[in-house]
Order: sequence, then C-alpha cells, then structure tokens
Amino acid sequence: MTLTWLDWAFLAVLTVSMLAGFMRGLVREALGLAAWVAALLGARMFAPAVAEMMAPYIDHPEIRLVLGFVLVIFVIVMLCGFLIRMINAAIEWVGMGFFNRVAGATFGAARGALILVLATVILTLTPLSGIAAWQNAQLRPAFEQLRDWSVDRLEAWEIDTSGAERALRDTGREAAGQVLETSPEAPASNASSDTKAP
Repeated sequence: MTLTWLDWAFLAVLTVSMLAGFMRGLVREALGLAAWVAALLGARMFAPAVAEMMAPYIDHPEIRLVLGFVLVIFVIVMLCGFLIRMINAAIEWVGMGFFNRVAGATFGAARGALILVLATVILTLTPLSGIAAWQNAQLRPAFEQLRDWSVDRLEAWEIDTSGAERALRDTGREAAGQVLETSPEAPASNASSDTKAP
C-alpha cells in the first residue's frame, strides 16, 4: 500500500488534532468550543446594548457596534476560560486526569475527521479532485463515504426541521383563523348595544 502526499497530510491533521486533544483534555477542548459558541451568541444578543453605552464617547454607530461585539466576546471568553481552568483543575485533583486526556484525544480525532470531511467536500468541488495524489489516495474512499453519510444526515435534518416549521406555520394559521372567526362577534354585540341605547 503506497500512500500519497495527501494521505500523509490527512494523517498529519488527524494526529495533530488527536495530540492536541490529549494534551488539553476533553474538558478544555469541549468546553472551550462551547465557550466560543456562547461568546458569539452573547455578542449577537448584547453587542447593540454595549454599543449604546459607548454612544457618549464614540460618534460612529458602526464602530460602536464592532467594538461592542468584540468586547462582549472578549468578556465571555475570559470568564469561560477561568471557569474551564477551575473545572479542569478539579478533575485533575480527583484523579481523573488520564481519563480526561483520553477522552480529549477521542474528541480531537473526531474534530480532525470533521475537518478532513470538509476538506474532502472542497476537493471534490474543485479541479484538485482530478490530481493523481487524490485519485490514488488510500484514505479517499473512507472520507468520501463519510462525506456522503454526512450529507445524507444533513439533508434528513433539513427535512425534519422544515417539517417542524411547516407544522408551526399551520398551527399559526389555524390560530389566526380562529381569531378572525370570533372577532366579528364583538363589533356586532357592540353595535346592537348602541342601537338599544336611545
């Protein structure tokens, strides 16, 4: 079995990601990723409010919004980083450090595989898919199968979410229809009471 340079590149990505996960541990890897997701969501929610607080000092609203976005991300990442270090230290203290590192290596391998699946998608959409190093790569069939499986799961998820959205939309239409059916009664009763008043 002869490996091409793309095989070696794929193996290097997997190895580096796995080693990084082992060195950092599952807690720091997974919670670090969650911290960035929380920071981005928090910035989306609170950046406008922070930007308004800077209005007396900065005239340009675009600059205020960018600074508010960056500031919220920085604060959330710093707070989450402090919390993650405390949790990681507690895990090391109770003697679960090795398990944490092995789980981190597994997480790193999964992350590396995801990166390589995305790389496979990009390669198949470009002229690079025709080069000999890719066509003869020993890892190509495995990652093409992972790519197809991921695409199928994504399409199934989109179908499920679209069905849920359709159900919510239908429920909203039914509720609106019921409101419209019952709303004319109130004006009619008011009109009858007005005619009886004289």
